[in-house]
Amino acid sequence: MGTLASPKQSYIVCLCFKRRFKAAVAEVPDEIKSLFNHYCSSDQNGIMTVDNLHRFLIEIQGEEDTNAAKDEAQSVVDNLSSFFIKNLNLFHHHRQKGLNFEAFFRYLFSDLNPPVSPKVHHDMRAPLSHYFLYTGHNSYLTGNQLSSDCSDGPIIKALKGGVRVIELDLWPNSDKDDVDVLHGRTLTTPVKLIKCLRAIKEHAFSVSPYPVIVTLEDHLTPHLQSKVAKMVTETFGETLFYPESGSLEEFPSPEDLKNRIILSTKPPKEYLKAKNSQAKEKISDDYKWGKDDSDLEDKQKGGSDSSSSDSDSDDGENRKFQSEVSEYKRLIGIQAKKRKGKLLETLKIDSNQVGRISLSEQKLEKAASSHGSELVRFTQKNLLRIYPKGTRFNSSNYDPLVGWTHGAQMVAFNMQGYGKKLWWMQGMFRSNGGCGYMKKPDILMKSDSDNRVFDPEASLPVKKILKVKVYMGDGWRFDFSPTYFDSYSPPDFYTRIGIAGVPADSIMKKTRTLEDNWVPVWDEEFEFPLTVPELALLRIEVHEHDLSEKDDFGGQTCLPVSELKLGIRAVPLFDRKGNKFKWCLCFNPNLEATVAEAPDEIKSLCNHYSSDQNGIITVDNLHKFLMEIQGESDSNAAKEDAKSVIDDNLHSFFIKNLNLFHHHHHHRRDGLSFQAFFGYLFSDLNPPLCPNWVLSNPSGLEIGGTEFFPSLGMQGASKVRARDLFMEERPPHCAIPSLGVHHDMGAPLSHYFIYTGHNSYLTGNQLSSDSSDVPIINALRRGVRVIELDLWPNSNKDDVDVLHGSKVAKGSLEEFPSPAELKNRIILSTKAPKECLKAKNTQGKGKGPGTFSDDGKNRKYRSEVSEYRLLIGILAKKHKRKLSETLKINDSEVGRISLSEQKLEKASSSHSSELIRFTQKNLLRIYPKSTRFDSSNYDPLLGWTHGAQMVAFNMQGHGKLLWWMQGMFRSNGGCGYMKKPDILMKAGSDNKVFDPKAKLPMKKILKVKVYMGDRWRFDFSSTHFSSFSPPDFYTRIGIAGVPADSIMKKTRTIANKWVPVWDEEFEFPITVPELALLRIEVNKPGIRAVPLFDRKGNKFKSVKLLMRFVLYDEE
Repeated sequence: MGTLASPKQSYIVCLCFKRRFKAAVAEVPDEIKSLFNHYCSSDQNGIMTVDNLHRFLIEIQGEEDTNAAKDEAQSVVDNLSSFFIKNLNLFHHHRQKGLNFEAFFRYLFSDLNPPVSPKVHHDMRAPLSHYFLYTGHNSYLTGNQLSSDCSDGPIIKALKGGVRVIELDLWPNSDKDDVDVLHGRTLTTPVKLIKCLRAIKEHAFSVSPYPVIVTLEDHLTPHLQSKVAKMVTETFGETLFYPESGSLEEFPSPEDLKNRIILSTKPPKEYLKAKNSQAKEKISDDYKWGKDDSDLEDKQKGGSDSSSSDSDSDDGENRKFQSEVSEYKRLIGIQAKKRKGKLLETLKIDSNQVGRISLSEQKLEKAASSHGSELVRFTQKNLLRIYPKGTRFNSSNYDPLVGWTHGAQMVAFNMQGYGKKLWWMQGMFRSNGGCGYMKKPDILMKSDSDNRVFDPEASLPVKKILKVKVYMGDGWRFDFSPTYFDSYSPPDFYTRIGIAGVPADSIMKKTRTLEDNWVPVWDEEFEFPLTVPELALLRIEVHEHDLSEKDDFGGQTCLPVSELKLGIRAVPLFDRKGNKFKWCLCFNPNLEATVAEAPDEIKSLCNHYSSDQNGIITVDNLHKFLMEIQGESDSNAAKEDAKSVIDDNLHSFFIKNLNLFHHHHHHRRDGLSFQAFFGYLFSDLNPPLCPNWVLSNPSGLEIGGTEFFPSLGMQGASKVRARDLFMEERPPHCAIPSLGVHHDMGAPLSHYFIYTGHNSYLTGNQLSSDSSDVPIINALRRGVRVIELDLWPNSNKDDVDVLHGSKVAKGSLEEFPSPAELKNRIILSTKAPKECLKAKNTQGKGKGPGTFSDDGKNRKYRSEVSEYRLLIGILAKKHKRKLSETLKINDSEVGRISLSEQKLEKASSSHSSELIRFTQKNLLRIYPKSTRFDSSNYDPLLGWTHGAQMVAFNMQGHGKLLWWMQGMFRSNGGCGYMKKPDILMKAGSDNKVFDPKAKLPMKKILKVKVYMGDRWRFDFSSTHFSSFSPPDFYTRIGIAGVPADSIMKKTRTIANKWVPVWDEEFEFPITVPELALLRIEVNKPGIRAVPLFDRKGNKFKSVKLLMRFVLYDEE
């Protein structure tokens, strides 16, 4: 009795020696054994009955309500069997009459025994000013303060984390007709105000019923303020609170304001005065970084007092705007007060009115040293908001205790970062059931007999002594891989424990380090004398000792001392970002490494669509799933797909390809079990793009260092040599795709991007590799539609060879035919032979470009080349001296010109519009510069964004840029033609064409969720990635497009797993989705199986990711 064991583990040392560690057997501390023996009945054979557990809860755990403790004891004993059997897999027999020692110990170590109360227990009927409020700063930012995206995502996350004060910065959009939320005068990308308001409305009370306060930093005109008033009223409706009188003598209580939303900002009249009277003043740097408007006004006015702002002005401009702003002003529930000249004046208490003021962290520090008592007295009735200084570009935070000890209710933090100060904030608001409101201690709300208030700087006597005993820790072996902390041995854990509070109380202490143990038993006690226990936080951090590097982080938590439940408690730890470690004690370490739990979202979907069928998804339910989740638009086709999956394909497909079903009972002819449904989602029957009988594309991912960028469409069917296209009976492997082609193929050729090869005959580099038909065959099989051949006389001058040499009639078209008209046709494209001869001879010496010359040499060759010239389907035009002349459009003739990648770069900066206009009718071919001897490639997006149809690539190489090209032309069924987007084919009302360098508004948002991956173990050997352990996979996913859209993001690394489950979601705002890769031709939204490809573009036989795609318009 009384041990905890983890599995025996082996570690590789010096590549060839194996070091084995005994199972980590941890003895339960003697004190726990003694307590159990003391409280178990002597006549019950070592069983703790309900009555005995009730005594333990009262006497040791400090429970004060004896009736509640009795109910809790009964509940623990009654529920323990099902709870532990389900979650801990410990008990095969459970005695309903009480707890044995093992059950008692596991109860102590479980979430049923938390260190703080999970319920709201503070008095919630006092005015708002009597509470600390969980407060966010720039709540819309996803990262740093300078260049990160603005989104409703961080707002939703904050609200779900219990935050009760959300800050929004309001600015006019670029057209001055709508309202954006962004960090002004930075590079942050905006999000629409209405989107943020809807997010607040939907999630405000998901974790707490107590009021949400929305603080607005308003930079709007009166007209837009009126528009905001309308948005707010329509969105929040009856949940919006505002005083009928326009001001409050005392704030309502959180209880009175349950399920209400409150706006807090300055009245609009004051914004107008600041704008009108100081329009020509230089805006301070502090304002640029989000200073409160009161600070801005102080700086603009030099600190002068302007008490006249309290009365309504009758001058012309205010009268003009009065009707527009009256509704906006009426909706302000908590008015932000105007700062007066001196802080002391601002802190004077108005007995007739309450409000809010804001101070930066620097101003708070100064005020705390000179006006500490006034701050505390002010916050007894009014609200004080503290915000980070403007130089915290990385979204770091400051010490919140300076604000709290001076009574500041709203200590605004950057919730999108992480670090010790944010841990303190998160720990503080774990109090009071995590409702986001914590009642301020009496010391901050009362005065002594001499009318003196609390002084945080005063030297005070010790009021309480906190004793903390750290018995042991467990669970790291379930949340971390065996080699996460040390590659050669189990970890060496120690705990740092201390107090964050007033300076006199703040201290950190440390346990000893326990070596090579996943279940450390420290059994050490610490004492902390506290002068102000009401404002103290207990800090706990676990680290792993490392001799050669910085110690590894093993978890942290912070707990308000005033909220601690006495006795022996299980204290969960959190990661650096404040996410709780799972510590699943039910984990079975003997499970095979290749077994992974399906993501919860997939389980929920299966349960939802099989709710009334005993866990079986019928044809009708699968049809509903295809329509509602997978976004299928054709109901009849979706019904046929559902029927086909269940009736015909799934059983044989999975047995053959996925090896999932060894017994037929897994597949029900009347529907799908969960295992079959999950297998279907992870199969080739569920591709990410348009349906075809071949497998689909990669999805913009990099796995363990190998990138696969997003594609525009599906992978094409296999191809063979061009001459095989005319065979009456094609080989089975040579199907021409048709079902997957879904673009309009009836427009002229110039309206399409065309999959184009460069020096298509070369097997390797451009200098010394062989010329062969094999690269041509490979290119055609991949869907390449433009093959380049360099024709030269052989050594005897009597035949034609294809090799890489040194560079040196009518039959014209007014408009190119369409791909549909040219099906199964081959077209030659080159310069007319006359021009080739002129280039070879003496540059023509005055010969005109429009007619054949009658001089001797041209007459001699005329009869020989006439047939050759007639076979040229697309004439390559001769370059004129100036590019602008070459790009002039000839209404009576179309053709093709070629530019090197360097010339394209120059032309795109000087003739961008002309290039796009030219390519609306003519063909433009781009080819690699001649110094790419290694057959590398260039960025194809520069050509595509300027309308170039033929971006010629060296297909014999490999690399990221070739992956982009291959991904692009998996679009449209892999047919090698992709219709150019309308933005490249049309001009605006002012006849302007698309400008790739223009700053454009966000057009679409793509959400991509990466659930998991599988089957590397089938495509790679067991030691391919690592000789000593399973692989550590991560996924990189992003967008390749115009510069504003291009970005890469990354999942966390899952260590030692062949079946990694990431379950992470990413969001990509896109300005030009038509030219983005991870291609937003998401004809197949929903949950999809995404196959991956190797470095050369060859599809892995088995490897897939399970992902979800959601594409929506930016509102």
